Amino acid sequence: MEKVRIEDLKPGMVLGRTIYGTDGRILVKENAEISASIIEKLRKLGLPAAYIRQTDDSDRPDLVSDATRMDLIRSLSKIDTEVRAGGDPNLGSSKIPLYDLVDEIVRNQRILLGMTDIRLHNDYTYGHSVHVAIIAVKIGLQMGYNQLKLADLAVGALFHDIGMTKIPLAILEKTDNLTEEEMKLIQTHAEVGYNMLRQSQDISNVAAHVAYQHHERYNGSGYPRGMAGDAIHEFARIVAIADVYDSMTTEKIYRPAKPMMEAMHYVDTRKGIDFDPNIVDIFEQVVAV
Repeated sequence: MEKVRIEDLKPGMVLGRTIYGTDGRILVKENAEISASIIEKLRKLGLPAAYIRQTDDSDRPDLVSDATRMDLIRSLSKIDTEVRAGGDPNLGSSKIPLYDLVDEIVRNQRILLGMTDIRLHNDYTYGHSVHVAIIAVKIGLQMGYNQLKLADLAVGALFHDIGMTKIPLAILEKTDNLTEEEMKLIQTHAEVGYNMLRQSQDISNVAAHVAYQHHERYNGSGYPRGMAGDAIHEFARIVAIADVYDSMTTEKIYRPAKPMMEAMHYVDTRKGIDFDPNIVDIFEQVVAV
């Protein structure tokens, strides 16, 4: 399959992967022939790109099923809505589909990380959180974690950006450069997320610290506390890599995704600076270049 930016789609192309809405509804089904009306519909929905089937494509199993991904995206969307309405979110509601995700990755452990999700512009945060969890669990599995440890890592990875639910949507959905004040507000999400998670009986203290520390950097240059090296929890060091890699390789309305090789090269050049060198080496073993 080939990833094609929305502005480069042409009538007659055949869709390679089903496109879903946040609520799990199928917007356009796999193998549908692209028409001008479908292109316009996707553009209005804010889809930056789509996977197009090639004549020599052969079907291969996914690391994680669409059903599990969509269950998690729906649960994150519901949590976001509850927080923004001033309610008390049920974070535990995400655990069953999240444990399904861990089970699928363990079952499909021979499948490497490959195609990234393509997300609607206003669904970016949910899809990003799910894919960061997938990458993190895949790394943890390669590091020899058992399923209990993988499950705890998955919870921390899924909720690493939960503090973003306290950031105004006008800032999160902004497509031009953030102001200095807006950037400082965005950076509060790590501590805000930690405080949200540690108050929940459904979330372990370790998982809460992933939200707190995933923007810390190996050389101490990160935030919010400027922690360095092994002082940063190993789960957070894993999620830091997954977070940056997924962000770089995700298509966005305002900029195309970086190629996988370029994103991997960036991560590799930041070994010992931003990222734990040993975890970078393991990460590079699980990506299908």
